[in-house]
Amino acid sequence: MLFDYDEIIPGRLCVGTFVRPEDVRHLEDIGTTCIVSLQTDDDLAACGVSLGDVLRACRGAGIEHRRVSTPDFDRAALAVKLPLCVAEVEAAIAPKSARVYLHCTAGINRSPTTAAAFLIRSRGYTAQEAYVYVVSRRDCEPYLEILERYERILKGIL
Repeated sequence: MLFDYDEIIPGRLCVGTFVRPEDVRHLEDIGTTCIVSLQTDDDLAACGVSLGDVLRACRGAGIEHRRVSTPDFDRAALAVKLPLCVAEVEAAIAPKSARVYLHCTAGINRSPTTAAAFLIRSRGYTAQEAYVYVVSRRDCEPYLEILERYERILKGIL
């Protein structure tokens, strides 16, 4: 798989594919301060990636690494873990100079859904607005029904 990403919030938040140790240099070059990974151990194994090697590369580049292991293709699990995923992005992006790289395996479902949920929480977007915003910046398929549920939870409706 090619290392592929798009800026969701220019200069602040990128969403893309999984990170290999050799990709960390590029992330350092573009000013990334933190990687937030949603990959599980099974995802890493399927991609042939050693988490230890990625963590060593991050330490060498001075890039923080955060992880919320979230199973792929499991909407129920993502819905449950979404608040934690968003909290990790919030913490990573909090410093004014932060530039965050958020990823899952392909950057199609989990990480775009998380980026959209971050927009709902941090910028007050509706689920539909966040969905449209993210898909206008990356060829992806966030889970709209999960975003709508997340929005209702934030509004105290659920």
